[in-house]
Amino acid sequence: MTPHVPVPADRILRDLLGARPVIALVGASSRPERPSHTVMRQLLEWGYRVVPVNPNKRSVLGETCHPDLLSVPWRIGLVDVFRRSDATPPIAREAVEVGARTLWLQVGVVNEEAAQIARAAGLIVVMDRCTAIEHERLGLPMAPESGSAGSLPASSDAVGLCRDCRHSRQVPTTRATYWLCRRSESDPTFPRYPRLPLRSCRGFAWNEDGEAGTPEV
Repeated sequence: MTPHVPVPADRILRDLLGARPVIALVGASSRPERPSHTVMRQLLEWGYRVVPVNPNKRSVLGETCHPDLLSVPWRIGLVDVFRRSDATPPIAREAVEVGARTLWLQVGVVNEEAAQIARAAGLIVVMDRCTAIEHERLGLPMAPESGSAGSLPASSDAVGLCRDCRHSRQVPTTRATYWLCRRSESDPTFPRYPRLPLRSCRGFAWNEDGEAGTPEV
């Protein structure tokens, strides 16, 4: 079981992603079945500049792949890590060296040594979270300065009371509906992104038609 780890407040996550940083995606893969491939494709579609980092690849999704963070020729704002937890401390040191603002370890990736390295240099640390899922959960627009139909304004309070269970509030986004429980803030046994179908008020459900709707609970 993934240990419970503290996560920055939603307002901080919203500021981090809303600033549209250049994202260096460490562990990028050209294989469509890999989560890193799916997340990178989604972030690119949403208008982020994503730089793949993998010494074994020349390009991913049409973007030139770099062997390490030090080889990336642009200023990196956020380092999104798809690697084993025990491989993250060297990545944290590189993130510090290139002047990144955020070290973001993906779902299931937790390493306190890496977190301490990054925090000691003033970086914001996010662990055990998915950048793409958080982008949607927070209601961020699909493209920078888009204001397009279907994108939802950011909410200042993503956790509230559900009209059905009185324990959480359903938060629709353009492609999914989330229902968020206060209990998850203090109970590590509550899965953050559980497998569906789910019969309790915690998780998210993709909408069949791509529009926000209400999942069964």
